[in-house]
Amino acid sequence: MSLNSNENMHAARFLLIGLVLALVFSTLGIGCARLEGWGVVIWSVKGTTAKAGAVVPVYLKSNISKTYVIGLPDDSKAKIEVPLSTLEFFSSKNAAEKRAKEFAPFASLYLSAGRDGLPVREKPSVSTRRVYRLRLGESVKVLSRVDGEAVFTGGRALPGEWYFVQATDGTRGYVFSNTMVLYEEKENAAAPVIGTSPAPSAALLDMIYAQPWRPAYYQLMLDDDAVDPDLFALQYGLFADAKNSQVRIELPGYSSVFRFSSVSQGGDWLIFEGSKLRVRFENESTIVADWSGTDSVLPDEGWGSNAQSARFIKLDTSIPVVLSGENSRRDSELKAFFQRSAMAQSNATSASTSTSTITFLSDLAGILSIDARGTFEWSHTDQLPAGFAPEILAGSAGAAIPGAPATGAPTTAGPASNAPASSAATASVPIKGKIRFGLHLGTSLSSAWMGGFSLLVGDKPDREDYVYRFENGQLVIAKASPVTLRGTTESLDSRFSFVNYYLVVK
Repeated sequence: MSLNSNENMHAARFLLIGLVLALVFSTLGIGCARLEGWGVVIWSVKGTTAKAGAVVPVYLKSNISKTYVIGLPDDSKAKIEVPLSTLEFFSSKNAAEKRAKEFAPFASLYLSAGRDGLPVREKPSVSTRRVYRLRLGESVKVLSRVDGEAVFTGGRALPGEWYFVQATDGTRGYVFSNTMVLYEEKENAAAPVIGTSPAPSAALLDMIYAQPWRPAYYQLMLDDDAVDPDLFALQYGLFADAKNSQVRIELPGYSSVFRFSSVSQGGDWLIFEGSKLRVRFENESTIVADWSGTDSVLPDEGWGSNAQSARFIKLDTSIPVVLSGENSRRDSELKAFFQRSAMAQSNATSASTSTSTITFLSDLAGILSIDARGTFEWSHTDQLPAGFAPEILAGSAGAAIPGAPATGAPTTAGPASNAPASSAATASVPIKGKIRFGLHLGTSLSSAWMGGFSLLVGDKPDREDYVYRFENGQLVIAKASPVTLRGTTESLDSRFSFVNYYLVVK
């Protein structure tokens, strides 16, 4: 072996020894180095004893790698590297311990986002700048609970609190807890999975609370120009009251108030917690309310007898304006009835249309008087089959109708809730009330009948509907089935025959 080869081998040995010694001294240098300071762990370091709230020694801070080299509370020899956002750094142990004591009530608490896009804000106010955007299910570390601005939606103050938090990248700011889940860190436990019942969009809630939602059949009535004033009324609709945490639903034959504690979202449904009610949007102007818990199939009208769900719409049309026009039309129908009555007299050309009261007489149906002001009186009805004429409650002196609902709306035929007076009593007490002409007759009826009218008795009456025509100088009336939710009268009550009246000429 040459001299040069031996020299190269010796040089290589010295280089290797130098590298080993350098590594040893480097390791010993860190181990014996003076502390940089102390830290309070903010985010627990997974798999170690460096849990949130712990005070740990800090040996090195690297602004290049953005990390700390720290020791562990239970092992003075162990050293690990952690991101800068893991700690709050202090120059003295006393300062770190003081901060750890302040932080202790919140050390194990985290918040997880209940929906995507939740903001972390610069200050505890919804009007301040967003400094971080949370993803659905993303957690932030709770640093403290703070006082902040009340948060409202639809005029209702949302439950919740403001927290000062830190995101995983170290960004700090404020979040409102209403749409977040507060959870506590536990050994070997992961953050809860969010998404089964997240808080709904504030925009959806605002749409619910912003205005009354009207029954969907209102639009059908408007489209067909067949408005029924007892069914197309201000009292009907879905009325969401954010301030009092309740939703009131009023429909023909149904009235209920649903009181709720909060609103969550499950799939397409807004869940009004603490009640049976849930609501979903079909589109921006149509909602379905359900209190059955099943996926019911609704008719075109959006509501039916004994149903437990209903469809509602945003109605841009003014209900009072529509009713004003409909009432004017019905006043014209009353005048048209008087004109037809006059024409039915034998001397039609000389008949007066200015008569204030018209009286009709029947051997079987008694005496029916109709006033031009829209009132009626019907007496001697004891020969009529029960249910044909409005029945008088015993002791009411003609003030009410059996089974009249509180809503005053037409109802489907059914047994009366109170027994009618005896026939003798009925015969001796005339039935008095209001008469309203102008029923919207369906195609099958309008071809055979001139028009229709409703009789209303009492302060909060049910109503009885009839169709009429003049035939051979006589008034012929028939009992009609209840009006449909489309506003039309489609059929006759098959239990009864027609009744003929003679006009009493005065």
